[in-house]
Amino acid sequence: MIAYLLIVTAIASGFLFIGTALTGLLLLTWLGVGLRQAMVTRIWIRYPLSRWMLAYLGWLGIVVWWSTTPNVSWLTAWVLAGLPIAYLAWGMTPNPDKIWNALRPAFLLAGPALALWGLGQVVTGYGYGHPVGPLVDTNAFAALMNLFWFPAVVHFIRKMHHKGIHARLIVPAMGLLLVSLALFATESRGATLTWMVLMPWVLWAGFRATRNRRAVLAVLVIALVGYLGAANVLGLNVSHRTLDLKEDVSTNARLMMWKSAARIALDHPLTGTGWGTFAAQYPAYRDPRENSTSGFYAHNDYVQLAAEGGIPALVLMLGIAAGLLLQLKRSLARKENPHALEATGLLLGSLALFIHASLNFIFYFAFMNILAGLFVARAVQLITPSGIGSVQLGGFAQIGRVTKAILASFIALLLAGPLLLQLLAQTTLTGSQPGLTVLRTVWTTANPYAIAKLITAIRPSSGIAQEIMLRASEHALKDSDGISMVGGNFQRAVLEETLQRYELIRAQTANNPTQGVREARILIEYRDLLEPGIALQRARSILVQNLRTDPYHADSMIALSRLDLAEGHKQQAQQVLRAAWGHVLSRRDQQLVVVESLRQLAAPQKIAELDAIEKQLRNVRSDSETGKPLILPAHFSENIDARLASIAATLRHQP
Repeated sequence: MIAYLLIVTAIASGFLFIGTALTGLLLLTWLGVGLRQAMVTRIWIRYPLSRWMLAYLGWLGIVVWWSTTPNVSWLTAWVLAGLPIAYLAWGMTPNPDKIWNALRPAFLLAGPALALWGLGQVVTGYGYGHPVGPLVDTNAFAALMNLFWFPAVVHFIRKMHHKGIHARLIVPAMGLLLVSLALFATESRGATLTWMVLMPWVLWAGFRATRNRRAVLAVLVIALVGYLGAANVLGLNVSHRTLDLKEDVSTNARLMMWKSAARIALDHPLTGTGWGTFAAQYPAYRDPRENSTSGFYAHNDYVQLAAEGGIPALVLMLGIAAGLLLQLKRSLARKENPHALEATGLLLGSLALFIHASLNFIFYFAFMNILAGLFVARAVQLITPSGIGSVQLGGFAQIGRVTKAILASFIALLLAGPLLLQLLAQTTLTGSQPGLTVLRTVWTTANPYAIAKLITAIRPSSGIAQEIMLRASEHALKDSDGISMVGGNFQRAVLEETLQRYELIRAQTANNPTQGVREARILIEYRDLLEPGIALQRARSILVQNLRTDPYHADSMIALSRLDLAEGHKQQAQQVLRAAWGHVLSRRDQQLVVVESLRQLAAPQKIAELDAIEKQLRNVRSDSETGKPLILPAHFSENIDARLASIAATLRHQP
């Protein structure tokens, strides 16, 4: 029961906002339960792919160790670790057959349930009118449907073979139809192409195992009905999307992103730039013609893994994929094994993820990794004779209980400690702060500042806690004007402390340009507290570094123009803004540049409408940032342009 609940909650946590830290803790616990079982039995059954999984898991840790952005890399590593940990932990989980018999129906129900969720979004017009379920990306949702489709087909064929055409067949048939309908309704070319490549194999395996032509034909009919239903009832037809690489904006963007990601990998071939750092590194390598994506992911997990984890990460992932193909070959060859057909369905579902990962970001979802690792582990277990590859753990098992407890506590502190701190920060310092209410039952005086101070004292790289401390420093800086202190300037001391905190955060976030802009603004505003010229010189250095990191960062260009203005170069400030307008990538950023230009031209007059327009534009954020589909009012950008043009005309006619 413990193992079953751990697996289910670990997968479910991968869908949640706090999923990274919580998922990591659940994976650690699951692995701990498995290791305890291995110590009791004194045997670790090393299935095929175990060595590859161990090597991959080890490399995840090595890259975190060398990363210059430790907190981001640490958390991202736990997302990626779901694949090897789920595979290894399942091999040590007690009573696997009993647990799987409980998990199988849960997975068979999960596919149709998620499909219904997505189809409901299509019917109600949620977001963009495409099925995404609990996600924000249709391609990722399509990959999830593929993962469930192949095991569902195997279940349906076996059910029909044993029961024939029977009333009980309606439930699995309807489930398969819903998953098929949702898959085709995504209009995902990558998922559809993957499905078309792998679908014949599952049908061939099903026919060879059962010799039931009607069951295979029924699957084809259900799939066809799903496609026709998506095309004719829902109006979503993947065949309408072009396959011409020259004409398709999405494909062109991907090709340019892949080239940029490959350049990052070649510049950092050994340990990469660190897990989760692609979004920070990409702007410096971005092709200016690629202006249609948020740049958060490379839309190809293999090149992104190479960029973030070096060439060894790519080799290890390809090695796992090759091992998966080898296991599929074994399962197809085991005609005499009654479980081989189920193993084939699980392997094909997992293989669909590995194929689709070459066209989209798939393994940067925690639940995808866990499901893939679990499915492959169970499939390998079904087709591997008992006892194959067993490793005796007699020496380890004979270690004394006290020594075991000390070792376990040390490892738990080393691995789980940062995750617990991250979970504490997420639940007490963000959103509605649900954890703060719980914490106050034992720590009655707890408040966000005290919690953030505690977390940063233990783990200075905690981004959430550092942000709370930074805001507190900024507020203290504003409130410190006029306060005196013996032996120095109190406000200057607060300023220096604030700047030190900014430097620490920027160093641990790959010189995050957003933080750099905030620091530059502080330097410009409080320049009189430092030695003459020092503050503005330091601000310029930060902004120049920002634009090396992200040459298209609109706020850095705006801050640079304000810096010129502070130095008395009004004409040069306008030149910077004119150059910025033609260099930024999005229309929203162009409009922010225009707002700043008009604000400077109107000075010292203040135009309230410019502030209102800027506030509207600042609220425009991508799906990847918000986790929800971005829906703007009709003609939003056109209306903003008209309002800006009206303000500009008014300024031109003023004396």
